[in-house]
Amino acid sequence: MACRYRISIIQEHEDHFPQLGSYFPHDLFQIDIDIRWISSRNDGETFNRSIVGRRDLFLSEENGRNIIHSTLTDSSASRELIDAVIVPDILSFTRDVNSLPMNLGRQVIKLRVEMLIEANPDDEIGELIEESMMSSVNFTPASESSIKALKRVRWDDEDEGHLPLKKRRKSVEGSTSRKSCAVCLNEFLDGDDVASMPCSHVYHYGCIVKWLKTSHMCPLCRYQMSID
Repeated sequence: MACRYRISIIQEHEDHFPQLGSYFPHDLFQIDIDIRWISSRNDGETFNRSIVGRRDLFLSEENGRNIIHSTLTDSSASRELIDAVIVPDILSFTRDVNSLPMNLGRQVIKLRVEMLIEANPDDEIGELIEESMMSSVNFTPASESSIKALKRVRWDDEDEGHLPLKKRRKSVEGSTSRKSCAVCLNEFLDGDDVASMPCSHVYHYGCIVKWLKTSHMCPLCRYQMSID
């Protein structure tokens, strides 16, 4: 069945976790998953699940994949979409947020996954998805000065007058565990023009500039760039 989708994953900064008490024997992830399925045959179906689990298990590729798979068994998402998009994106995001300095010592990291799936896409349903996305994201552009201040390098290319490529690339790679752009979902290739945000997440330069001209928040961690 033909479909298209939008997925958003953010960290919710909430330290209060009353349902588990005040003592945690392990560091935890709480992942709230909301999936909305829209088709021309109905007004939409929703799927909501909350996962609470040990952080080390989610950071393990095999265990994390199994946990998320079992959670999504009853969802409307196809197995192909789960395998190719949802599971890899969630696992990649958990690794990214776990390594952020602001999360050092945090016992519970709370994430929210929101996904819109459009079956049998047509223009009318596409407009519904755009409206839903617009209502759930803070679309305030970043300032021009903050966009121009992005650290911009070639993913793999010599650049005379600057740091040698391999040192520069190592510096950029060390700031993120992702090997692909979270905006377009394409892998970084040698020669790609990339940019690093102040939160250390890396994107294709053109992708993140286009994003920041619409929203001042990092697509991965919601770090807020300055606004006009």
